[in-house]
Amino acid sequence: MGRARLLFAMSVALAGCLGSSRPARFYTLAPLQVREGPGPTSTDSTLAIGPVEIPDSIDRQQIVTRTGANELVVAEFDRWGSSLDGQITSSLVATLGDRLRSQQIAVAPWRSAVLPSGGATWRAAVSISRFDGIPGESVILEARWELIAQSDGKQQSLGVREAMVTERIDRAGYDALVAAMQRALLRLGQQMGDSVAAAAQMAKANIDDPEIDGWTWPHGR
Repeated sequence: MGRARLLFAMSVALAGCLGSSRPARFYTLAPLQVREGPGPTSTDSTLAIGPVEIPDSIDRQQIVTRTGANELVVAEFDRWGSSLDGQITSSLVATLGDRLRSQQIAVAPWRSAVLPSGGATWRAAVSISRFDGIPGESVILEARWELIAQSDGKQQSLGVREAMVTERIDRAGYDALVAAMQRALLRLGQQMGDSVAAAAQMAKANIDDPEIDGWTWPHGR
């Protein structure tokens, strides 16, 4: 009889714990608004984004934050609505499509992906070394991207650029954290777009200097 009462009490306590747990909340890094406007004026120029690599520490469904320089916190009930690398890629594609209206933007999920043939073709391979924040303080995004030119079926690296973006978090809560991460990604995409636009202009100029503004060009372009 005593054992039955003990089991009953344990089941009631367990049910109470399960009933009091709060539901999970899901977040997205997709831009809140994408500026309306005409599509690319020419499909002869293509920029493929990818692959996008992220650290293993944040490559999970739960949102990861910091409490200090070396301590990470995994949120149990605040999660991404889909894979984080996929959301980062989609955000960059949206920003670059808005920034580079004269180019067709595509996704190259792996380095061996076949890019469109014909016309000018570029690929930006992105490696993110840090993308997290301290709730109520700031978000830090550290990334580097390699610009690769494709011509006649051959690919050649033109150089690597790096960026560190810091965004203040204006209030408490994971919604404010994610909003700051959105803004950081927007700024990264804008920096990438500006550098790719400059590289494309130099390529069209039929320049003789093989190294200009940090990009190294194939001889004989």
